[in-house]
Amino acid sequence: MVFFPKTLLPLHVYEPRYRALAAEALEQGRAICTALLKPGWETDYYGSPEVYPVGCVGRIVHHQKLPDGRYNITLDGVTKVRIESQVRDTPYRLVRVTPVQDDPAWAQGDRAVEEAAELLRLFREVHEGQAPAILLSSAFGQNMTPESVLNTVALHLNAEPELKEQLLEMDSLDQRYQSVLQILRNATKTQERIERVRHLYPRDKRIN
Repeated sequence: MVFFPKTLLPLHVYEPRYRALAAEALEQGRAICTALLKPGWETDYYGSPEVYPVGCVGRIVHHQKLPDGRYNITLDGVTKVRIESQVRDTPYRLVRVTPVQDDPAWAQGDRAVEEAAELLRLFREVHEGQAPAILLSSAFGQNMTPESVLNTVALHLNAEPELKEQLLEMDSLDQRYQSVLQILRNATKTQERIERVRHLYPRDKRIN
């Protein structure tokens, strides 16, 4: 999972070690750091496989403890961070982090609101009728800032986690915006090509 600042992330917590994490976090500041596992993690998932050095700290803004001890929680992305060291690895990791600030120039520009609206339009066009579009439309309601729009679209892109990690690690919002915009434009072009030939491959194979 790649998490971004100024986004909301719902999580279902069911593993015993992460139930313990949720319980401790709720008692001590409600902060949880998320980081993407590096390739090869499958061989040591229940141990402490390596993670990418840049992640995101979120604060628990909603939680529900289920009768069997599982949790439903929602994280509000607070800040991007660089993981400096690991303090503990059982039952879950405890790490020291340093906040990382993205260059905010894009979000402060005169065209940021307009450009964020274009991202939303393209995202909905690419994901029309799919769950991510529904999630996005309800994530922040009508009060999304340009940065929130950009990062929420990045969070919900239909893309490999490693690509999302690259987006998270970018130093500036403008660089992330240009990259996300290009990804969506490429996806739109692909859909247009599919639509041009869809009539050649009808879903009802009896009329093919």
